[in-house]
Amino acid sequence: MRPRAAPAPETGALLHFEHVNLRVPDHRTATLFFVEGLGLTRDPYRMVGVRNMWVNVGTQQFHLPIGEPTPLPGEVGLVVPDVDWIERQLDRVGRELKDTAFETAREGAEILTTTPWGHRIRVVAAGPEARFPLGLAYVEFWAAPGTSEGIGAFYRQCLQCPVESRPIAGDPAVWVTVGPRQTFRFRERPAGGPVASTNHVAVYLTRYRAIYAELERRGCVMEPDTDEQFRFARITDPRTGAELFRFEHEMRSLHHPDFLRPLVNRTPVPYRVD
Repeated sequence: MRPRAAPAPETGALLHFEHVNLRVPDHRTATLFFVEGLGLTRDPYRMVGVRNMWVNVGTQQFHLPIGEPTPLPGEVGLVVPDVDWIERQLDRVGRELKDTAFETAREGAEILTTTPWGHRIRVVAAGPEARFPLGLAYVEFWAAPGTSEGIGAFYRQCLQCPVESRPIAGDPAVWVTVGPRQTFRFRERPAGGPVASTNHVAVYLTRYRAIYAELERRGCVMEPDTDEQFRFARITDPRTGAELFRFEHEMRSLHHPDFLRPLVNRTPVPYRVD
């Protein structure tokens, strides 16, 4: 008999992790880093003015509105087809970013890079954790010591997500499934915990009304339901109500007009500057 294949991972009420929003002060610099350096594509149909910029990443996006940058307490995992090509592009654009917070370092098969405003992005190749060729595989959040178990319970009970306890580099952590092969990872770090941030993540979810009601009951909602989306930030211990972490989540229903909107992704080629 053929051995039985491992069962497919379960997906909960969060069906698709769609974007990370990072405020930036300058779209020229953002284009250098995200488009030329990382090989991504500015969306040609939405937010094409001077106040916001959406950058397509497979079926996901970075949203980059103009504003004062604030920290992202952790890192974003970006899957690309060719890590070596990205390394060469980042080295090239780095000459024009030398007076910013931009950094890049090779770590084995991965690249850890920092945006010109200090946001950490880990560039990885497709593999068992993320089998798509281009996309956002995860956001890792740095939580305070002793909080990951309660954070996992919040996502499991309040947002109906599969949660796995899984250390990261020896640090206690929980991995929350927020879409097929997409995770939010809460990693305990000595200096972890909520920070003042204007950044956010966006997801699409089923059981929209029930989850909204549960978060409203717990006092977590920060922007009320508009029939298509709401926002919450407080992540609390389901047993005690104590706040464990704070980060803005944009929660979209499947009736949102952007759900499954096709995104244009170019085939990246090296830039020639004449």
